[in-house]
Amino acid sequence: MTIGTLLCVIMIITGVALLLLILLSLARRKLTESFCLAWGLFAVLLILAGCLLHPSELNHYISLKGLILLLFALYGVIWGLYALSLVVSKLMRRNRELAMHVSLLNQENEQIMERLNRLEKQNQKE
Repeated sequence: MTIGTLLCVIMIITGVALLLLILLSLARRKLTESFCLAWGLFAVLLILAGCLLHPSELNHYISLKGLILLLFALYGVIWGLYALSLVVSKLMRRNRELAMHVSLLNQENEQIMERLNRLEKQNQKE
């Protein structure tokens, strides 16, 4: 098995694993839909690149040890970006929840102010 073929197989396996991870994250509501769409698109492009690209001359440019080091670095970057996406998604959900709470508090504040104004008018009449 040449390094080019190995790289294609690894790209396909990584794309499928990433796609499954994204679908599970969407089902568990860990990622927002926009991040799932972006990660899903990346996973599909990774699978397509693994299927359609056949780097035949890669053996001359990179060794097996170099490929392993490169893959570890790329997996680290992908994992870091995925973790960042999880944190941003959590913060977006929390921000939306806090905005709803603020809206409810503003509405309650307006009702209290209206009651206060009515009571002040009643006190002035008496």
